[in-house]
Amino acid sequence: MVYLKPQLFFTTPPSPCPYKEGEEERKLVTEISHDEAILQYDLMIKSGFRRSHTYLYRPQYNRPDYCLSVRVRVKDFSMRKSQRRVWNKNNDLTASVYNAVATEEQYQLFKPYVEGRHGDGDMSDMSWFDYKDMVDSSPVDTEIIEFRTPQNELVAACIVDWVHGGVSAVYSFFDVMHSDRGLGSYMILWLIDQARTKKLDYVYLGYWIKESSKMSYKSKYKPIEGLVDGVWEDISQDM
Repeated sequence: MVYLKPQLFFTTPPSPCPYKEGEEERKLVTEISHDEAILQYDLMIKSGFRRSHTYLYRPQYNRPDYCLSVRVRVKDFSMRKSQRRVWNKNNDLTASVYNAVATEEQYQLFKPYVEGRHGDGDMSDMSWFDYKDMVDSSPVDTEIIEFRTPQNELVAACIVDWVHGGVSAVYSFFDVMHSDRGLGSYMILWLIDQARTKKLDYVYLGYWIKESSKMSYKSKYKPIEGLVDGVWEDISQDM
């Protein structure tokens, strides 16, 4: 059995849920231990935690079934016709995988994306230095994947954490002028394909709230499991 050193957890003050009016959210947070970072992350992502910078966190709500950590079961995933169309539409893109190092070119793609798609969120006013800190500060196995057209135009990027048995999609963004390509969907499909190639079991997609239309896209990737009362179970029929 694997043990970690004792960890200090703290709970944030309540704040409005960004996905539904009237709900309050707290976060259970712990700092990543640099000498046990990989092991700590491997264990805690299985308990529903996500990474942000050098911290691991898990949202807490009064309703335990309101916000679930979800992951795609890679070996059983099969593309739908609509997903196959997205895949084929983007087969001209070249994916390049890099160590997690921010570039100005990435930021010029990131900034209009968050302003246009998430202008009411707390990321919309992120400066270059904020973006650089988000990408560069990871103490775990983090990479950034860039997707480029044949003309070498950067049209999408995805920050990912590789964990034991899976990959976690930390944050993705794309050129909103290419919305017809379905780039957000394509990046998830690409990660599922890469996970299958690497013989990994899961692609972690963060959190899912059934009542949030912003999260409904996650229901397209089935079979999908949710962490319900501390146990991972198939929730495909509930989505």
